[in-house]
Amino acid sequence: MPVPKNRSTSVRKIHKRTPKGGKTIPYVRRKKGKFHSCPLCGSRLQAVCSSRKLPGSAHAPNRKFGGSLCSGCASRVLVLRSRLKEGSIQLSDVEVRMLKFVKD
Repeated sequence: MPVPKNRSTSVRKIHKRTPKGGKTIPYVRRKKGKFHSCPLCGSRLQAVCSSRKLPGSAHAPNRKFGGSLCSGCASRVLVLRSRLKEGSIQLSDVEVRMLKFVKD
C-alpha cells in the first residue's frame, strides 16, 4: 500500500524494471501547465489566468485578440488589417505567421 501522500491522482506511478529483474514504482508529482504565450513572438501573455475559481470575464483581457496575442503583436495585426482594408498593401505582403490573424 502506498504512503497516503502518493494515493492522489496528482501523483503519477511509473512502473520500471530494475537491472536485477524486479519491479519498482517511483512516484512522480504531476507538473502544472506552462504559462500562456503569444503565438507570434513567444512572450508571456499578461493578465491571462487559467484558474477555474475566477469568473469567465477574468480569464483574459476584454479587447481584440485578448488572451491569444500580446498587446504589441495585436496592435501590429490591427494595423495590417486596416492597411489591407484600405488597399495600401496586398495579402501577399503580410508575413506568413500573421496571416491567420489578419484574414477575416
